[in-house]
Amino acid sequence: MKVIKTFFIISLILLFSCDNNRFGVPGKPDKNISIYRFDQEFYKTGTSSDSTYLDLYANNIMEVGEPGSKMYLDFSGIFRTDPEVKQLYNDCQESFSDVSDIENQLTWAFFRLQYFLPEITVPKVYMHISGFGESIISANGILSASIDKYLGKDYPIYQSIYQPYQTLRFSREKLVADYMNGWIRSELTEEKMLEQERLLDYMVYEGKLLFLLKVILPDEKLENLIGFSSKQLQWCEANEKNIWDSLLKLQHLYSTDRLVIAKYINEAPNTAFFPEDSPGRAAIWIGYQIVQSYMDKNTNITLKELMFKTKSQDILSGSTYHP
Repeated sequence: MKVIKTFFIISLILLFSCDNNRFGVPGKPDKNISIYRFDQEFYKTGTSSDSTYLDLYANNIMEVGEPGSKMYLDFSGIFRTDPEVKQLYNDCQESFSDVSDIENQLTWAFFRLQYFLPEITVPKVYMHISGFGESIISANGILSASIDKYLGKDYPIYQSIYQPYQTLRFSREKLVADYMNGWIRSELTEEKMLEQERLLDYMVYEGKLLFLLKVILPDEKLENLIGFSSKQLQWCEANEKNIWDSLLKLQHLYSTDRLVIAKYINEAPNTAFFPEDSPGRAAIWIGYQIVQSYMDKNTNITLKELMFKTKSQDILSGSTYHP
């Protein structure tokens, strides 16, 4: 009997050890991410030694025309002398005076990402100030964050231009997750990854992205990855069965209606078809549960195979998900 018990205990240890190491990455990064502080260079000089990024910033981010044009020069002058912009710049510098922690997290995240998906390149990473434009910008080989969107959800200016649900992501601790989320989405686009355009397909797509983010940022809280508060995540956990039952009862899981899909997956104060105290995008959390269940039950599937598996119905069926 003692031999049998010992064997059983050893088997359990090996089982859990294998599971924990399934997404482990050997070695350590040989290249470090160094963030290009365009925000500082542009504010001090009105230009940049990085002409490629300067062109992107002028034409696409701020939309003020070609560098050197009259409109660009007018913008540059106002941007660097306006008292409100100066205050915003100073607040950004205070919050992001030292970004070594962000660089270290990004270094490890891209190292893990390339281990599992070597075809995804590592971009040059920047910080800029956009006057509350898009939080994350990705272009060919470029990944940039508008750091004026990460000054904390209680930052005074936010209160006058955003709704509370919108400011949940506007904190420094969510920046690394947003960087990685933005880059992964630019590489694994909906056009590449969706075979069909039903609600289920979008839920599984979002669930796969969350699963990948959790692997490459293993120490990050799930609520930071999905953009929830702790309270919102707890609501989803407590109402998982009700959410799933509602999706089935309303027969929305296979809906191709763009308006219906948007109400489930777009940013909003709450999810339209769920109770008022639900978070917006709650259906995406269900997508993550489906993907997690699929990977738990199919231990032979690699992360790469998961990401490029476009048949969401196969993932749902293989997950045997039923809360």
